[in-house]
Amino acid sequence: MFRLILAEKPSVSASIAYCVGATDKIKSGDTFYRQGNGYIVTSALGHLIGLGMPEDYGVDRWELDTLPIIPDKFRLVPIKGHDGQLKMLKELFARDDVAEIINACDAGREGECIFGYIYKYFNCKKPVKRLWISSLTDESIKQGMNNLLDCKDKASLFKAGITRAEADWILGISLSRLYSILDNSKHRVGRVKTPVLNIIAKRDEAIESFVKKTYFKLLLANGAECEKTFDTMAQAQAVMDKCKGKPVTVTSAKSERKKENRPLLHSLTSLQQEANEVYGMTAAETLNAAQSLYEKKLLTYPRTDSNYLTEDMIPLVESIVKCLSGYDEERITKLQDQRLNIDSRIIDNSKVTDHHAIIPTNLIGRLESEPLTETENNIINLVINRFLCALDSPYTYIEYRYEFAVCGEIFKLTVKTSLELGWRRYSKGWDDETVRRYVCAENDTFTADELTIKECETAPPKRFTESSLLAVMENIDRLIDDKELKGYVKGRGLGTPATRAAIIEELISSGYIKRYKKQIISTDYGRDFVDSLPDRVKSAELTAHWERMLSEIEKGNAAPETLLGEICDNLRETVSYEKSRNDRPMPARKTVVGKCPRCGSPVIENSMAFSCSKGKIKCGFCIFKKSKLIGRNYTAGEISELLTFGRVTLNNCTSSKGNKYNAVFSLEDTGKYVNLRMEEFVDKKKKRRY
Repeated sequence: MFRLILAEKPSVSASIAYCVGATDKIKSGDTFYRQGNGYIVTSALGHLIGLGMPEDYGVDRWELDTLPIIPDKFRLVPIKGHDGQLKMLKELFARDDVAEIINACDAGREGECIFGYIYKYFNCKKPVKRLWISSLTDESIKQGMNNLLDCKDKASLFKAGITRAEADWILGISLSRLYSILDNSKHRVGRVKTPVLNIIAKRDEAIESFVKKTYFKLLLANGAECEKTFDTMAQAQAVMDKCKGKPVTVTSAKSERKKENRPLLHSLTSLQQEANEVYGMTAAETLNAAQSLYEKKLLTYPRTDSNYLTEDMIPLVESIVKCLSGYDEERITKLQDQRLNIDSRIIDNSKVTDHHAIIPTNLIGRLESEPLTETENNIINLVINRFLCALDSPYTYIEYRYEFAVCGEIFKLTVKTSLELGWRRYSKGWDDETVRRYVCAENDTFTADELTIKECETAPPKRFTESSLLAVMENIDRLIDDKELKGYVKGRGLGTPATRAAIIEELISSGYIKRYKKQIISTDYGRDFVDSLPDRVKSAELTAHWERMLSEIEKGNAAPETLLGEICDNLRETVSYEKSRNDRPMPARKTVVGKCPRCGSPVIENSMAFSCSKGKIKCGFCIFKKSKLIGRNYTAGEISELLTFGRVTLNNCTSSKGNKYNAVFSLEDTGKYVNLRMEEFVDKKKKRRY
């Protein structure tokens, strides 16, 4: 009899097969699996089964009267392109000599869904065990195989995963269709992505509406600033004239020994933030590189929201440090001589749920012989440096705070002097030479010979970078005014560490936001669109509330039906509101191509069509870009000519039989539909029409 092990990816299944002794490669059509020593090992190639599309539930028309789309019961549908793999898995699951199945998909919510969907789709009843590991080293795999979990231990995680998928389907499908129909433009609306877009747009609007204010500071030669600021240069000049050449007395000189503790170990979000700040890498690039390093056995599991390790990992930490001696022998020796700082800043069992922080594995010693890409090198170096910094001593310094009095005016100065650099010696961008050193004693006096006036401006909020946006998505409570909800969602965010990168990329691909150098900026189209939406669609507070409910489902403290019921009610209200609304502005993605022949308003080009800017409800004039009549898309220039003259010659058309032709078309408006009607063929060679 065999135990069937299903991993998430082929590279992972190969590592597991090696560890369990499944060395025989068995072909099955165009696919294969490994077998041996009582095991069959294969992989799922990521998601093979999903919830399907509206067409799978009998809804194939993009019409307002079909909305909202809320299936009575969700179906599991194969995802196109993996028929061979799915066929092989079905045969393996059904084999009489397979007594038990081991879920070895990635240890997280998505891994549970990938396996759970396949298991349910096959209607399998065989017993299941769970391989739950955070590293793909041989040692970790063997230890995990010796300590397999019962599938029931992670049942609530699967329940939360499938609830999240159904919630996103219900909202995303219906609202994306709703606003695509209303605007005649392809929209992507989501439970998380739309509130994130709103956050970015509001920040950009605040920046653009910000009015700078000039003010002035007065400084002594030692850098001390007057505690007053001045609205005009004249006010600052008057105080400078009063103080210049007069005696200055040190009225207060205090010092305090301080320390700056080491940074926490990396979670996925903190790694994405640092990679963005240091290398300008996107969140998606960071996740992809970290996942690749995980599969190469150099990093632990990357999709984690924890910054801590568990107590049983202390020997592993010590082992990894030894393995890093080839990375920087001098640094490792110094670290070991002063003893590793393994305290509660590193070890905290209560702050590790599914996965611990991202750290190097004890195979990191082979780093020099492993061919890595530039992005992989960047990420591995950030993780190693953070790991060693977290084990180092704190940065200690003396902070001096001074107050100076001259002619009744108070000037203040704070400087610090480094004592022990500790982890700061290795932090990115740190230069101890920039630390100012200035020492004086109370009651000392000197003359105010050189005073300067510094012109300053109030600063607007900063544009989001990918780093700062991830910080907001992770700590959404900072943007929430409701004190009760703020407490509920503290420590929770919008989306998960594993999905935030994809959310940002989807907003960019949809044209709602764009990257400019390191900045994330909303486009006019994105801002117009999110401004046109009701609060219930773009509310960060509501999404954070739903994220909290998903967390409670994951813990086994809440029922999926409660969350899905709330979301369905919200969706019905939104669709009803938009259907009855007659004042909704229509966001314009692209340029005007002409005047609407029905109402005279501008006709604009969007991703799907050339549409009247008044929208579907107020006017409804629309020519879809894709045309079966001519076998290609209409161009903006062609539609512009058609709207201007009522006729247009279209070249390079293709008939249903595949024949090429040119022809003259005119505009035909039935009142409900807009079509192009062929008037005559054009023979370009003979220059004849017939």
